[in-house]
Amino acid sequence: MSLERNLLQNFGVWCLVLLVSSCVANAHNFDDTFDPITRRALVAGSQGHGGGHPVDPGNQSPQVHYKVVDVSKFPPAKGDGKCDSTQGIMKAWAEVCHCNAPSKLLIPKGTWLTAELDFRGPCEAPHIMIEIQGILLGKPDKQAFPRGWWINIMGVHGVIINGGGTLNAQGEKIWHTRGIGEHGTPLPDSFVLAQSNHSRVENLNFVNAKGFNMKVFEAEDVTITNLHITSPDESPNTDGIHIGRIRDVRILDSFIGTGDDCVSIGDGSIDILVKNIMCGPGHGISIGSLGRFEYETDVRNVLVDNCTFTRTQNGARIKTFHDSPQIAAHNITYSNLIMTDVYNPIIIDQNYAVSKPTPSKVKLSDIKFRNIKGTTWSNIAVSLNCSSAVPCQGVELFDVDLRYTGNNTVDKITHSACAHANAKFGGVMNPPGCKI
Repeated sequence: MSLERNLLQNFGVWCLVLLVSSCVANAHNFDDTFDPITRRALVAGSQGHGGGHPVDPGNQSPQVHYKVVDVSKFPPAKGDGKCDSTQGIMKAWAEVCHCNAPSKLLIPKGTWLTAELDFRGPCEAPHIMIEIQGILLGKPDKQAFPRGWWINIMGVHGVIINGGGTLNAQGEKIWHTRGIGEHGTPLPDSFVLAQSNHSRVENLNFVNAKGFNMKVFEAEDVTITNLHITSPDESPNTDGIHIGRIRDVRILDSFIGTGDDCVSIGDGSIDILVKNIMCGPGHGISIGSLGRFEYETDVRNVLVDNCTFTRTQNGARIKTFHDSPQIAAHNITYSNLIMTDVYNPIIIDQNYAVSKPTPSKVKLSDIKFRNIKGTTWSNIAVSLNCSSAVPCQGVELFDVDLRYTGNNTVDKITHSACAHANAKFGGVMNPPGCKI
């Protein structure tokens, strides 16, 4: 009887092993490497990876073994830069998303031409990585991107995107089709990460986006680091990284040169750190623009620290629209910045893109500019143009030293210009602060 019981128990264990390993048995191979920075466990109580299931860090091994799903194994994907690889890559994503083991979507060396790639959750895999080693090449025509983006990652909690590869959108082939300014029809964005908490984007190159290079929104706990983003300074609205409706975000250690803002921080952004960014060309690192739409919400607790700006249109900028909803931007600090031939090193512009007479109702308070040094092409090195409806409160400038290097042979001195700013100045001030 005991022998029969043992056989039944062993048979049950064997069936369980077969069931659990069924997905693993279909793997092309496993990745046993371990990076303690990018493959860390989630904190207790946080949203889980993949499908959003809670994860107990105490029950996880410090090493994650990824099932590797190589897109080259999924026809018609072919890394020759000519064949349309869209369907093959989406087939590979389906296998990654629906596996119950940690899974990696591998885009190996080669050039992979694609239209829209929609990597959408929720997923069954407890951990998901997208490793781009090769070049993703966006189709040159905007008709291939009817939903306004090229690569969309949505609802995949804990996703890690890395690999050292390149996203080349070939935007130079259609930039001429975009209208000028706010009324032009936007072109497709290269990369969108949405509703994906506890995620990480790192070690990637972005080249010639059609529209924005990267948008990240509606998420918490996101790290963006070690990116190299380039578009020519004449490329229209090619923001480097835009965030909005988001909390606890770190944008770190990256080079960004574009035709618009290097980093733009939109409405609903809370607890944001932007640090060690090399910006240029571009329009600077901006809060906003804010107040364009009625549904917008407050921005607060933003620190931009230890960044450099080279021949950019702006440096540290806050911009809001006229006729805005009554929202606020509070506790914003720009510190330890180096400017090289920047036209507007420090600028608050609450009359941005003026098309309506009603002043902005975006209330700016507790705004600090500290230890900002370098050179400027403009005589107006500090411009604090606040709203007449809700004047700025708590604006402080401390240790600002900006030397004029422009072409004005009559006036080679830098100045400050203030309106409705209620600003305080301290430490070394060149230009001198506004007279109250």
